[in-house]
Amino acid sequence: MLKVAICDDSSMYSEKIETFVTRFGAANLVEVKTEVFTSGSQLMLYFGEKKFDLIFLDISMPGLDGLETASRIRKIDLSVPIVFCTSYYEFTNIQRSIQIGAKDFLKKPIVYKKVEALLNQVYNQKLINAEEKLILKNQNEVRAIQISDIIYLQTQNKAVVIHTTQCNFVSYQKLYKFEEKLGEKLFCRCHNSFLINLDYVEGLHNDFVVMRDKKEVLIPVSKYKKEQLLKMLANYVSMYSS
Repeated sequence: MLKVAICDDSSMYSEKIETFVTRFGAANLVEVKTEVFTSGSQLMLYFGEKKFDLIFLDISMPGLDGLETASRIRKIDLSVPIVFCTSYYEFTNIQRSIQIGAKDFLKKPIVYKKVEALLNQVYNQKLINAEEKLILKNQNEVRAIQISDIIYLQTQNKAVVIHTTQCNFVSYQKLYKFEEKLGEKLFCRCHNSFLINLDYVEGLHNDFVVMRDKKEVLIPVSKYKKEQLLKMLANYVSMYSS
């Protein structure tokens, strides 16, 4: 699940962002929950009790403005991503946002593509770092799969088969959608038809990557993707060998 806070004194802008977040959730089968606040003071009133994965924060608001609200948030939470929304850029605002550690600026009027890119980044990071479950929805069935249990994903005909340590699941999403969700930290697209979890790589053999679990599996490596795979494996080894 993604929990998103939207703080803007303009209902038009807050409703638009809320619509974009809902659209992202529906398109990517991600459960989302939004909470809308009309002022910085209102957000701070509930912030200590609630945990958010992302905060959209208007800079220009009466009373407690966005920059001061963000400064107070940082005294409580140093890591929550904050995205400032503004109708215009000012050098002093940019300076302060850098000091606060803002993730990004969105210039009004806000477009879906920018919101989608930010939500993808935040969700991918949450999947990898927090061991968020991958939610699969097929017709009337909903399943949750632990990310660490996924060995590899394989395109077969018009479906994607997700091979896990427990059993296999079938989804009718495109493989590139799973690649976007799982990010590039632990999962690598080694072939047009395969997305592999680096945690289960045993080694390389010619043009195949050897995956391990209950039995050995050989996954083909495309010549166009071999260099990328080698780089990711090198980074993975250096990251976890210490």
